[in-house]
Amino acid sequence: MNKLFTLMVLVALVGCAEKKPLTAEEQWKGYCTSVGNAANTIMYDRQNAIDKAAALEHASKIEDETTKTFILDIIEQVYAFPLAEITVDPQASRDQFKQKITEKCIATPHDKMPDYKPF
Repeated sequence: MNKLFTLMVLVALVGCAEKKPLTAEEQWKGYCTSVGNAANTIMYDRQNAIDKAAALEHASKIEDETTKTFILDIIEQVYAFPLAEITVDPQASRDQFKQKITEKCIATPHDKMPDYKPF
């Protein structure tokens, strides 16, 4: 019983320990994951007949310039695909595009972290 109590206290202390702050690279990777998730959603919208004008209108509300640049580029790329091509295997198209955008974002040089809400 005493060992169980000690184990529970130890687990509680480990669970409450402070997390180390993220490095700049880890923060950028997290940001790029969000950009990839946004690319997935934009591709999904395209596959479900959301027109480009509506996507651009929504993107115009983004305040952070870095994020806005990425999103506008994603919209241009997504709407350049023929609809028939991206609806053959919709999930695979979204996954492949999301991966491509995430990798492109990670490889993009940056000076500061954008102000964004995780997507």
